[in-house]
Formats: sequence, structure tokens, C-alpha cells
Amino acid sequence: MGAENLQMFLLSADRLLRCRWDGRTENVEILNSALDGETVREVARDPFNPKKLYAATLTEIHVSEDDGATWQWLPSGGIDRRDIWTMAVHPTRADEIYVGTLPAAVYVSENGGRSFRELSAFRELPDYNKWTFPPGAHVAHARSIVLDARVPNEIIVGIEEGGVARSRDRGASWEDISGPASPNAYPKVNDPAGIVPYEMGKHEAGRVYRDVHWVTRHPARLETFFASTGIGTYRTDDDGQTWSKCEYGMGRAYAIPMLNHRSVPDRIFLGAAENGPATWAGYRTVRAGPYNTVKFSRNATAQTGGAKTQILRSDDAGKTWNRLTDGLPTGHEHMTCGFASHPEDANTLCVGYTDGSVYASNDAGGSWRRLIVSQPKLYGVRLIPAA
Repeated sequence: MGAENLQMFLLSADRLLRCRWDGRTENVEILNSALDGETVREVARDPFNPKKLYAATLTEIHVSEDDGATWQWLPSGGIDRRDIWTMAVHPTRADEIYVGTLPAAVYVSENGGRSFRELSAFRELPDYNKWTFPPGAHVAHARSIVLDARVPNEIIVGIEEGGVARSRDRGASWEDISGPASPNAYPKVNDPAGIVPYEMGKHEAGRVYRDVHWVTRHPARLETFFASTGIGTYRTDDDGQTWSKCEYGMGRAYAIPMLNHRSVPDRIFLGAAENGPATWAGYRTVRAGPYNTVKFSRNATAQTGGAKTQILRSDDAGKTWNRLTDGLPTGHEHMTCGFASHPEDANTLCVGYTDGSVYASNDAGGSWRRLIVSQPKLYGVRLIPAA
């Protein structure tokens, strides 16, 4: 794949930057900036129309019919909970798009994002009213949505903080797949006024920790999932009946982005920090985002040295892990905000940090180099072939 065929999108807190990258050198050509002033949460291609892209911002859905050169706002009627945290495009059904929001809700569009309907049974899950979130008013949100062409009617949702839920019937009904029920999984008091202090949870054997950030499904084994959380990364091999914690030798092991590739199914890339959000260097906002904390919380960056982020790789589906250090910052004070894999080469990938720096590897993370591009307040990196 040549330079003219690979696009890099940098998702940020105030715009979407579209670039061209040759996949081999440090050079990145900026093509255009779009959605200026918008907080960009996700960009995804329509699997039935290579020139069509969807973008989710904090409150809106946008569509491009020309491979990202220009964008059109969509009405997106029906989304009445308007902090959008995640978006996923269905791999086998045309015009079907899902979004997850704060407060925690899941919506589906069947007309390419012009209107949505809520999958309201999601909010009927037994523990829904116990879900929480550290910043007041402790409102949980749907943070990760996983769709899989092998099981087209299934929807997997990671909830911050509420665990993992699944629907097998396109959202008509839902089940909690966080592991065995536990009376200790959620706070005894979840005070929206913020007077009663937030109660952090603890690891429980057999359960995924409730603070789920990212969920990915094993490319070769449908019953195996991975979930990154605020105290580490978890794995289930029995469809969520039980979970085990992956060990990779870090302090708090606060993990967010993960990446796997169908051509190397047991290889997983993970971004994790020694320290939690209060320590992270970078910008802060009135409300927390996927990669930044609230400006009203204490700032412990100076005392801790920041996030101390590490990039890790497992080659055996999470049993053992290696830290990737050649060419990467060691213990970055900023949090990593995501990976992007070359669509045709599993050994070529990028990783971004919230300070705007982007690094690339052509040897599956064995060595890295910094790319000549930067987008402050970075939220994510996407590699999409040009149509």
C-alpha cells in the first residue's frame, strides 16, 4: 500500500486532522482539518461504501461522502442523552450505527445516522442504578461498543463504571457478563450531590473490575474477551461467566486502549499507566473525557511524575506481557490515547499520546520512531485506506 492510499486521522478535543502517511517513514502530510471546535470521539468507515466515513463528536454525528475531505452534520434525532462516548458501525448491515452515551445508554440508527432509537432494555439491567463514575455526579456511561461479523446480532458494551453487558438479539434484551454477582461490586451509596465520598471498588476473583474502558473480542475464539479497566486488564474464556486479571507488573496498571489484529489473533497491544487520571499531565475540562480528567479534581502531576504510561504487547493472548521501550518514551507523563493498525500489515501500527505525539512501528512494536506530526489534545489515531 503506497503513500497515496493510506490516510491517518488524528482525533482531538477541538478538531479532526486528516493526513497521508506512507506507512514506512516519519513523514506525514496534512491534507485538511475538519470539524473545527468539535471534540471528536470516533471516525469509522462505512463497510459498504469506501468513500463514506462517519464521525462522532461529543454531541453530534457527521458523515463524509468524499473520504474525509468534507463533512456534513446529521440531525441524529432520537439521541436524547447527548454526551457521546463511543460509536461503532455494523460490519454486515448497511447504514446501521450504534452510539453509547453519558448517562449510560445505547442507541441504534438504521438510516446512516440521520435518526436513532434507544435500545431501552439496556437501562433495565438489574444493576443499572448502582453504576457509578468517580467525578460527581457519579454518572456512568457506555464507553466501548463491540460488534462482530461472526455474530451479527450481538452487541457488547463496556460500561464505565458498570462492567460488561451483552445483547444477543440486536438490543431487545440484555445480560450482565461481568462475572458472578457480588454485593461488593458497587458503592453502597452513590450520592449525585457528591457529599458522600466516592467509593472505589476492589478486584474480586472471577469478576471484571467495574471500571471498564475498552473491550475487544479474540479474533479466533468468540468466547474470549479482554477488558481494560482502572486497575488492570481482564480476560474471560467462557463468555463472561468468569474473568481473570492479567498481570504485567505495574502499579495501578490503569489501562485504556487495546489493539488486536485478525491475522495475529493472540497478539494484543495495550496502553497502561502506573498512575490514575488525577496524575496525568495535559489539559483538563469541566467534564471528564475518555483521556482527560476534570479540572476541579486535585492535580497530582508534579508529585507523581504524571501518568507514567507504558506500551505493552502480549503474544499469548494475555498470559505474559512485554514492555515496548525501543524508541518510545519510558513512563510518559501523558496518557496514551489509542492505537491504529495498518489494515494490510499487522506488524505496522501507530500509537498516540494526549500531548499530540504519534509513534509508529513496522516490526510489531519491537522498535518505534516519532512521526513528524502533532495534534494537541489528541484523543485517538485511525489508519484508514483511501478509497
